[in-house]
Amino acid sequence: MSQQVDLGLDHALASAETFFDGVFAPLEAWLPRLRQRLTGALEDGLLTGAQLAALVEHDAHAVLDSSDRPLYGAGFCASESLVSEGNPLAWWQGPERSLLASSAFGPGQAAIDLVRLEWYRVPEATGERHVAGPFVDYLCSNEITITSALPVVLGTEFVGVICADVLVSSLERALLPNLAGGVTLLNANGRVIVSSHPGWETGDRHPGAEALGTDPSTATLAADEGSATPGSASPGVEARLVRSARYPLAATFG
Repeated sequence: MSQQVDLGLDHALASAETFFDGVFAPLEAWLPRLRQRLTGALEDGLLTGAQLAALVEHDAHAVLDSSDRPLYGAGFCASESLVSEGNPLAWWQGPERSLLASSAFGPGQAAIDLVRLEWYRVPEATGERHVAGPFVDYLCSNEITITSALPVVLGTEFVGVICADVLVSSLERALLPNLAGGVTLLNANGRVIVSSHPGWETGDRHPGAEALGTDPSTATLAADEGSATPGSASPGVEARLVRSARYPLAATFG
């Protein structure tokens, strides 16, 4: 791999990391204040969805107001150990800052199974922040979305996640100028997030996706080096990737 390609991948990945650092910054600033408010509220017992929304709304709006990233939505999604009935999604989105109207409780069609959602399931399992997507967000925007999530823990108990949504269309405008020369940004599952290569679209599965879980820093993408599969590097050029140390992201050439 040429030095120019190395530098291009490093630059692309650094720009993506910087972008998501900015997404997480207001969430991390909010986290200690949210823990304090939840702890106080729980002294009177579990919350209803309406009580949770009233408790969270000001700070969720503040996240949307304070961020210098193009956030589409932000809020807190509570576990059943915190909310006994009603909507566990204290989450506002869009230009009108609409409150989402879904419930994890009851048999209705609006009920959601939180543990099936990557942005909820992974932070709960790992205790670490996570970037989920791209996925079509049927709960919120109906757009292709990336959700950044931080776990919220009281004592030793997981009680939910605070999150911020970015539409992929906004992410493309922010990152594509730094993905020149056919660089592609992948998620942990090897799905294309954004790419400057004409052969790839958001959501495509990259043929070197299996390499993402095998090496902490760099890995050869395709066993068939330089193959002419759609989106691959030019024949004779080894397709490689570099992985982020702090986010489930990787950048590859081709």
